[in-house]
Amino acid sequence: MISIVIPTLNEARRLPGLLAALAAEAEPHEVIVVDGHSTDGTAAQARAGGAGV
Repeated sequence: MISIVIPTLNEARRLPGLLAALAAEAEPHEVIVVDGHSTDGTAAQARAGGAGV
């Protein structure tokens, strides 16, 4: 399994597209979003997209 770690800061607008693209990959993986105290809902978007935060 591959672990993908994504550092973020206020990326709520871009994150859903990225997470959807990663979900379409056939290789088994986990996605972990490291949120740098975003104020735009990045962590909530990550959770909604199935990523660990």
